[in-house]
Formats: sequence, structure tokens, C-alpha cells
Amino acid sequence: MHRRGLIAALFLVLVIVGAVAVYQNGPSSVEEKDVLTGSPQEEIRYNSTIYSVTPNVTVEIPPSLELYGIVYYLAMGNDTFVTDRSAYLNDVEKWFSTLKDHEAVKVLRKTIEEQEEYRGARAKGHINIIMEFVLRRYPEPEELNTPEILNMSEIKRLPPSDLEFLQEFLPAFKDFAERSNFTEFYKEHLDYYWEDLSIYVNALKKLPPDEFMKKYAGVSGVKYWFVHPYLVIVHGHSLTEERNGTTIWGAGGDLPLIRRYPQRTLWSYKTAKDDFLELPLNRDYVDNPGLDELIYLGFIYHELGHDITMARLEEEFLELGRMEYFIDAIRNDMPYLTRYDGHFSSVYMFYESFADAWEDFALSHIDKDYTDLAIWMQKGWGEFWIEKQYELTRKYAEIAQQEGKPFSEYVPQILEELKSLASRDNVSVVYETKVPVTPLRAFDRATITDKIVVIYGTGRANESQKQAVKLAAEKIAANLKEFYDEGLTGTDVILKADLNVTSKDLKENLVLVGTPAVNTLVAEMQKEFPLRFIQGGNGRWVLERNPKWNVTSFVLTTQKDDPVRKGELGDTSEVAVLMAVRNPYNPENYIVWIVGSTAELTTLFQNPTYYLSSYEIWSKNGIEIGFYVQPLRSSGG
Repeated sequence: MHRRGLIAALFLVLVIVGAVAVYQNGPSSVEEKDVLTGSPQEEIRYNSTIYSVTPNVTVEIPPSLELYGIVYYLAMGNDTFVTDRSAYLNDVEKWFSTLKDHEAVKVLRKTIEEQEEYRGARAKGHINIIMEFVLRRYPEPEELNTPEILNMSEIKRLPPSDLEFLQEFLPAFKDFAERSNFTEFYKEHLDYYWEDLSIYVNALKKLPPDEFMKKYAGVSGVKYWFVHPYLVIVHGHSLTEERNGTTIWGAGGDLPLIRRYPQRTLWSYKTAKDDFLELPLNRDYVDNPGLDELIYLGFIYHELGHDITMARLEEEFLELGRMEYFIDAIRNDMPYLTRYDGHFSSVYMFYESFADAWEDFALSHIDKDYTDLAIWMQKGWGEFWIEKQYELTRKYAEIAQQEGKPFSEYVPQILEELKSLASRDNVSVVYETKVPVTPLRAFDRATITDKIVVIYGTGRANESQKQAVKLAAEKIAANLKEFYDEGLTGTDVILKADLNVTSKDLKENLVLVGTPAVNTLVAEMQKEFPLRFIQGGNGRWVLERNPKWNVTSFVLTTQKDDPVRKGELGDTSEVAVLMAVRNPYNPENYIVWIVGSTAELTTLFQNPTYYLSSYEIWSKNGIEIGFYVQPLRSSGG
């Protein structure tokens, strides 16, 4: 996709999100039901996918939105916008087999293919978010009213091509619902939908938004509505409307995807997609419903953070403009990320940091370790000021309670205090001392140097191990080429054996693949790394830590009641590792090391592009996520 088209398409998606956020129609009815609090495998069937957590908080998977997901699947196949639903998809294939050439399927496929010519991969996300806006107003597909929809002011502002699509698609979609007997299919598959809904409901019960927002944000008289798809990806966004004199806040779509919230659980792996660049995900996850709930709550409270701060930030737009040098520090360090991710346009990044800080503040009430992990990952995204903003959010939430004022009134004070963190003259230095080294930064750096070298080992290991390492390197190089080509960065991805590396190559941005036994460069360099492999008494490779490095680490556990804890993995004998450090031969550049204690584990991190931690150690018993800073003036720990 051409660079100009990528940026334009992102802008269009953001425009649609902004438009649909200002006028929504809530669920027509809400049925009270008992929440699933047991195991995700517990077989409980419900009569609806609309659930009232409290009288003021509703969460749902609308039937009409699920039907759209099915039509999308029939039109586009199992692509990167279809979530991993295994057996459910088999049922879809059987039930709807005679309707694969239905007019609704053909219209949707034709429209997406036509729009891909000028919107590229963003065409799918663009259409999906329009359809989510339309369909959540009509939870039952048989109730769709095409003339009413086309007459909505928000719909009238869409480009002519989108209006033509809706005019043609909506009547066909309604006909598809009737001919397929979708209502019966939906009722027979409620247990599937409740696998997701149970996560949403249990999470919202842990920290009910109506109670929390009233207590800490000074918000009253608001109802909360959360609407999510099941089969098809819709990029997450806030949801705001006025209905019959009542303010509705909430969120729609899925979690903001991997470059903000990398998947870390089995559920989030199944439901996460790279909807920016459409690259594959790695299978580095734990199965922990407790962590699922924290991830979901983070998304929810991020969007609610927008609701309480956005209007006040808009009044402070000129002041935000004076602080744009904060964002320039991120742009200078990660120009590729800040180009393809629309959050970094103008001063809107501050909108995100206010929402991030509110998310952190909310989740600190139920899991402080998770909050600390989230703050580190936000710094990994470039928000070097987020720790201070979190502290200011806590401070002014307490002041707001004491003074009986809404939290939003303190936005100007927070901005004023944030300015004390960095000036135009020292912002780059502050950035370097706050933001951890990450693979994300490393791969962005290669867009500046226009070159990255992927190096596989040819050393002392047996042939099967060497072949596994070479195959892993080839897949990593292929994914990096796609990563860079998507934005036409002009970055060369060079694949080399360790024996063929030159002294000039060593100063480039490098990806080293393999253990010290396989990769001779790793054998030479790893003594200076924060992590290194040594051979244990049984001849197997065991991961060891370098005590010279100052590392903050967290473990994602398999324990539902304690999903995140500070500390280290106890057993590192069977692990896969992804790690980034500054290149000792040229500290402006980076080394990314990808390795496993076995040949199979070496292939785990085939797409290393989206990680916001300095390293990740995956094991079957948990995941260790570590962070460290390496200011540019130093190549050591």
C-alpha cells in the first residue's frame, strides 16, 4: 500500500470513529441474567447476549453485528479481520453453505475489493466500523430500516462510495437474515458468545464503571453501554450519545490491537489481530481468565478516560500545541510508528496519555502489579511522561473528591505540571532516560538507516538444529520485509549466515537468531547481554541473568487470582526469548536476539515487530516481561 494511501485511510477511519461516537441508539431491551463466574468451560446456556451488569451498565454482542461477521467471513474468508473461532466456523460453513453466493456476500466482497485499490488494508476496517455503527442501532437484523439509516446525519457525511454501498447492502443483508434463519442459528450458539461475554461481565463486576466514575470522576446521571462483535474485528473506540435526556458513555469494537495491547492470553490471542499491518501473531500466551478480565478493563477505562477529558483538552488545544515537543521526541525516535499510527498526528497523543493515565488509575484499585506493567508498556510506546501523569491523575482525583468538583476541571493543572518534566532543550535526554529499549524501537530505527541484517547461526549444533534456526531466520526476514514494505520505507532486509557477516554489518541494526552453540555472534556478544544462555548439567541450554543490568520484570502467571506479579520466572530451562539491546558496535543502532532452548522454541517469535518490552521470556508455566533503559550515551546495562 502506498504511504499516502496508508495515512489517508487511517485518517478516514478516525473520522468515522469520531462521527459514530456522537450519536448512538442503545439496546432496545435488557434482560437480567446470572453471570458466569465459574470455569470458561462450564456449560451454561443463556437466552440473550444482552446483559445488565448494574441498572446503569449494559454489555452486549448484538445478533445483527454477529450476522455481519458471518457475511464478512463468507465474503472474505478467514482473513486477518476474522477472529479464531475454530469449531464455530465449522458450524457457520454448514449452516450458511447455500448462501455463499447471496447478494449480500457479493456486494460486501465487491465493495471491499474496490476500496482496497485506494485504501489498501484499511478498507476492511473502514467498512467494518461503519457497519458496527449501523447495526448496533438495530440489534435484530430483521428490524433494519434502510431509509431511516440513510437519512441519519452521520451517515449522510460519509463518502458517496460508502453511501452507495449501504444503499445496496442493507436490503440484501436483511434478506440474508431471513433466508438463512439466522435467529435460530444465533439461539443455538449462545454458549459460544458467552465465552466472551463472561469475560466482559466478570470484569465489569470487578470494577463497575457507574460506581467508579461517580466516586473518582464526579460523574453522575450517566449510563454505560459496551458493544462488542464476536466473529469480525472492529477497531476499538469510545461510544458517546445523548438519548432521551440521558448521557450514554461506553466503548465499541474490540481491544485496540496488538501495538497498544499485545496479546498475552489464549483468549486475546484468538481475538487479537494486527489491523494496521495485517502481520501474523506469535503464539506466546498463557491461559488465564483473570488476566483476560484485566486486559478488557484496561480497554474500557481507557475509553472512559477519553469521555472525561476530551472536551476539556479541546479547550486547551493551544496549550497542547506548545507542548508538542513531547510528541516530537517520539517522532524523532520512532518515525515509522508515528507515521502509520494516527494517534501521533498533531497533539492527539496527549488525548491518549490522559486516557492511559485514567486506565492506570482505575486498574490500580484492583491490581497494582498489572498497573505498573501497563505503565512500562505505555513508556515503551513512547509516552515517557506517563508515570508522572499517572501520579498527577491520582493526586487530582483525590483533590476533586475533597473539593466536590469533576475531575475534568483539573486537566489544565495536570498539563501545567507535566511541562515541568521536560523542556524543548532537554526533552530528548529525558526521553532516553524514561523509555525502555524495545524491539519496536529497534525495528523503527532500521527505517532511518534503511537496513537491517538478520543473521542465523551455522555453528557447532547438529544439522536439525541449524536447519531450524535458519528456517526461523527466513520467516523472521520475510515478516520484516512485509512490515517495511507495507509503508514503503525503503528498508532493506538482508539475510546472512554468521560466517558471512562483515565488520561493517556489525554496526547495522541486527537480528541474531539461535543459541551460542549455533550462532557464533551470540557466543561472542551474549556475555554483555542482560540475558544469556549457558549449558546446564544435562547438556540443555538454561537461561541466566546478568546481574550488572538494572531490570524491572513481571511474570504473567496461570493463576486466575494472581495473574500478574513482579519478579522473575523460576524455571528457565525450556524457554523462548525475544530481547532488544543497543548495538555495542554502534549504540545508535540495536540488536534483537531471538532464541529458544530447543529448536522448536526458536521458531516462536516469527513476527518480532510489535513488542513494547525490552525482553520477553516465554515458558509453558508463565511469561516474564522485562524492561530496562539504555540512554544513547551508554551501550551497557
